Amino acid sequence: MNKKGFIYFAIIVVIIAIVVVFMLNKDISKKQNEGTGGIISKEFVELNDDNPTFNHWGKNFPDYLDMYLTVETQKPVSTEFGGNLAYSKLIRYPQLTILWAGYPFSIDANEERGHFWVQVDQMDTARNNKDFLNAHGFAAFGGQPAACMNCHSGWSPWLYKNAAKGDWVAFNSTKYWTMIKNVPAVNGIEENSAEHSGPHGGKRMGLTCADCHNPKDMSLRLTRQAAINSLIMRGYEADKEQGVKATREEMRTLVCAQCHVEYCFKPTGQKVKVMGESIAKDATKTWWNGKQKTYDEFDSWRDGNKPTQIEVDGIELIYPWSYWKKGTPFRIEMFDDHYEAVRSVFDKDWSHKATKAPMLKIQHPEYELYSGGVHAANGVSCADCHMPYIRKGSKKMTNHNVTSPLANINAACKTCHTQSEDYLKAQIKDIQNSVAFDLRTAEYSIVSLITDIKNLRDTLSTMPAFQKDGKTDEGKISAELKDVLELHRKSQMRADFVGAENSTGFHNPREASRMLLQSVDMARQAQTKLVQIAAKNGIANFKISNLGFEDMQKLNPGEIRYKVDLDGHKAGDRYYEHNYINGNPTSNLLEDDKNLKPYNYSIVDKK
Repeated sequence: MNKKGFIYFAIIVVIIAIVVVFMLNKDISKKQNEGTGGIISKEFVELNDDNPTFNHWGKNFPDYLDMYLTVETQKPVSTEFGGNLAYSKLIRYPQLTILWAGYPFSIDANEERGHFWVQVDQMDTARNNKDFLNAHGFAAFGGQPAACMNCHSGWSPWLYKNAAKGDWVAFNSTKYWTMIKNVPAVNGIEENSAEHSGPHGGKRMGLTCADCHNPKDMSLRLTRQAAINSLIMRGYEADKEQGVKATREEMRTLVCAQCHVEYCFKPTGQKVKVMGESIAKDATKTWWNGKQKTYDEFDSWRDGNKPTQIEVDGIELIYPWSYWKKGTPFRIEMFDDHYEAVRSVFDKDWSHKATKAPMLKIQHPEYELYSGGVHAANGVSCADCHMPYIRKGSKKMTNHNVTSPLANINAACKTCHTQSEDYLKAQIKDIQNSVAFDLRTAEYSIVSLITDIKNLRDTLSTMPAFQKDGKTDEGKISAELKDVLELHRKSQMRADFVGAENSTGFHNPREASRMLLQSVDMARQAQTKLVQIAAKNGIANFKISNLGFEDMQKLNPGEIRYKVDLDGHKAGDRYYEHNYINGNPTSNLLEDDKNLKPYNYSIVDKK
């Protein structure tokens, strides 16, 4: 080969080598991209917060989208203390109708179905239906605020920024049904179409990729302003990109803590201008009771209804963490201290219908309970257990079908624990059975207390010393029972904490049991005080109650049904369209509950 030929040959070899290296690099990049659930060989879309929908983001991460959407089509199943079968908790635990008497939860509370369904269920619940509640014994209910959307809709950050113009108080203070009308149509969806009202990017869309991931690099972030504000209250430092400064491992828990927490709507004490609806000026539009409608319980602007500006009392969504400092485990007494400190502006969620006690309703405080548990102490995050790493072919991926660790013990637990799956399941069930026994004991004790308070109130109401102008002086009776009502409030807050926390104590069984022991003790203390108050007022032989499982079953409310003709429904019609929502729990769950309190070890332990 002459010199010229050799040069040509060398050039060809170099070109081939470059092409091979390029193709190899492309293949490696493709596999790396697929390893994180993305795909480089198909259409890429630009990710941003103007389109937070999972259908849009999922074009870049189809494997993760597929995992997330499995919950939409999978058959609902229940576990002993959870699952995604949306049966009525009030049918399974009828004592809740008494514990929550006077509060909308006493009429509608179902087992949760998962992140995909959270906004669908929020829109459908009777607790968000003013006309229904007003017609069924809740005359004072004025409608949920948009604050309730914070943890239910992936559109919440967009609505806060665009519909409320970045005014945090205005966003929270706007009516729920007014705010949801402003969800934009994206992904080629026609405005106010069935798709626009649906869960795939529309107004019923639940949680999304954008809730936890930064569109710039998919790093974890906080998007809920209430969580950011409350974490800063605890001692975290604000961060423009992440929400707060935290390690990646911390963020694997904090993104869940955006919503899996207790919260309250604290009045600001000031008026705020918010979006209203012109339906308030339409005299032909009235509620069931004949009063003028102030908003349309529908998700779109219709029939000439248009946005207006109105002035309302301001509220702020906060998490009651002012006494819970960063780096410390949560204790229930911190809630006592926080709610006592703000009592002058926020004294209660509602007044109990039977006892008149100023009550607090606790909501899903998983993050608080987990913080003091053994898993948190050992650096285990929420995602490690509820979103464990799985294999899909050659790819290692985080499971985005967020579910109970019991669904995949091998991936969720056995990366740390060496025992068999059967052993670990038995340990989990034993812990939950133990806490469930404590919880039922506390709930039955409080229902017994409520029964006794009502009996004493009724007796006192007949006595001249507790009457004014020939009528019962409820204020004077409440003053006489002040210490008892305070024990009712604190006792029930503890039981409600463990009941609302969705692990049946597993996240921190020691703290859960400590709370419930306090709860029972407070309820019994209150009963003792009732006897003393009765004796003081000359009421002889006042007896206290000790109710159990069979007594609770007599309180079973059954499925929710219309009691009056309303909105095209006839009295007696079932409230929920689908039978698998608000139905009966499976018979084995009721049998389990029957054997837990009192504890029938020969059956419970055998199972």
